[in-house]
Formats: sequence, C-alpha cells, structure tokens
Amino acid sequence: MTGYAPQNVESPPKKGGIDYSKFDKIEDSDDEKPEKAPEKPAEAEKPHCHNCHKDVQKPLRCGVCKKVSYCSPACQKDDWSFHKRVCKKPEEKAKAAPKKAPASEAKRPAKEDRVVDNDDDDVGTWYRHREWKPTEEPKKEFKPVQVEAKVEAPTEDSSPAKAGSAWNAAGTWEEKDVTEFAQKGLREALKSFADVEAAGGVLSASPVEAVEGEASKPVIRGKMRHIFDLNFQVKFEFKWMDSSGQRKAEGKIAISDFTNDTFAEGVLAEPNVDLSFREARLLEVSRRQAVEAALGNSWPPKPGTLLAQVGEQMKSWSQDFEKAT
Repeated sequence: MTGYAPQNVESPPKKGGIDYSKFDKIEDSDDEKPEKAPEKPAEAEKPHCHNCHKDVQKPLRCGVCKKVSYCSPACQKDDWSFHKRVCKKPEEKAKAAPKKAPASEAKRPAKEDRVVDNDDDDVGTWYRHREWKPTEEPKKEFKPVQVEAKVEAPTEDSSPAKAGSAWNAAGTWEEKDVTEFAQKGLREALKSFADVEAAGGVLSASPVEAVEGEASKPVIRGKMRHIFDLNFQVKFEFKWMDSSGQRKAEGKIAISDFTNDTFAEGVLAEPNVDLSFREARLLEVSRRQAVEAALGNSWPPKPGTLLAQVGEQMKSWSQDFEKAT
C-alpha cells in the first residue's frame, strides 16, 4: 500500500456568517469595567490592658511614659515591676529657632531718615546730674543708732493643755491599752467584805480571784476618755446552826457588763447580776428568802446587802480609774 501524508485542509468559510475574531483582543475601557467594591477602612485598634491583655473601655495610662494602658490600678501595680525597666518620660520636642532675617535686609537702611530738630534748650534738672560739684561742707560720717528691742510679755494660753502623746499635736485618735492595769486595780479593790447577818446566820464573801474584760484610754479630739468593760464573780457562803450542828451553803454572784457608764449621771447602763445559790435547797423556804434578800440580786442594790458593798467598791475604783492618767 502506498502511504499518504496527512494534509491540513482548511475548512471552507461559512457561507452567510460574519467573522468577529478581530475583536477578540480588544480590551474594555475603564467606563465599561465592573466597579470595584470600596475598601473598608482599617478598624482602629482597641486599647487593651498591658498586664492582662483585656479590652478596656476607659484605659488608665501610665503617668510617666503615657504609652501603655491598664484596665485597673491593680493591673498597673502588678505590671510595674516589669514596666519600670523600659518606662521613660517622653522627650519634649526642641522648639524651632526663630528665623533670622537675611543679612541684606538687616543692613538695608531705612527709606526715609527724619531728623527731629528740638528747639527747646531746657532739658530739665534730671539731665544735669553730671554738673554736680562737691560743696565745702564737711562730710558727715554715718553713725549707727542702737535700736532697743521691745520685750513682749508672754501671753498666757487660756486653752487647756491637750492630752495625748507629744507626736499627736493635732489631737487625733490615739488609744492606749490599760487592760492589765484595770484588772489588777479592780481585783485589789474587791479584796474584803464585811459579814452580813441574816436569818440567824452569817453571810460572808471571799476576795475576788479573777477579773476579765478590756480597758483602754483613748484620746479623742485632745481629750482623754476612760473606757472599760469588765466582769467578775464574788463567791459567798452562809453559815447557820441547827439541831445537827453548824452548817453552810455556798454560792456566787456573777457581775458582767460593768462599764465606764455604770455610774455615769443620766446614763442607764446597769451591769448584769446573776445569783447562783445551788445549795439553797438545804435551807427552809423562809430562811432561803431572807438570805437572798441579804445578798441582793438586783441593781441598784439595797443598802445593807452584800451586793451594796460590792457596788460601793466598784464605784470607788471607777472614780480612781478616771483620775489616773
């Protein structure tokens, strides 16, 4: 077989058609191009805390460099140990030097030089100070005159001396704890009590062993106050004779809320009085009532009772405590 080489056969032009291939490389004009969407402006960076990196609405800026911001004073305090290494006060911009006029303008003479002719020859006396001549009068030497100092009489300060320490000249709040001093003083004041006869027997009390509470001497507006709140117990015993011989019953009186207002005039600050007489069952009803009346279980106590003696010693100690400085 005889081989035939392939040949490019051009297709015949289409009949009745228009060739638009010459317009393929034509570019569109700027007016015909599609409009591009406008670019959105970049959003401003929101301020954030330099320590915890949280966004803040009202930032607190550093008072030195004015660059970093914080959300709270606590964050600023925590970050200061690190920020102080780079914190610097911003440098002030140097002021621009005033422009100098060109040398040609500085040396340029004035266009019109006017000469003022003053025909008045009288220039006054102020101008003739150079015409002064020394007189023949002898020169007077300066002699200092001693001035006698007036000694003012010391004025007496009518205002009372302010209490308190030397450093507290303004008379502000100052408090001194005197709890131990008050407890010891009240314990010594309640050492002895007189016996009280009641219901055919004798009622006696032992010295107070312990005092509890607090006491202080504050200085308020330059005046010293005496404040205390104490409590203690008074133990007692009642002895009497019956058919079986001598007998006794013990008990105690607990006094609490003894304050500096207990004996103040016009102030109702009664202490709490609690009578504990557990062995009262050993007494007949009439004798027990007589013993309780001799003890005194209410405030203010009736005269002649054991509680009245305790109250008198409490009042005496309270007055001495207020006098002590």
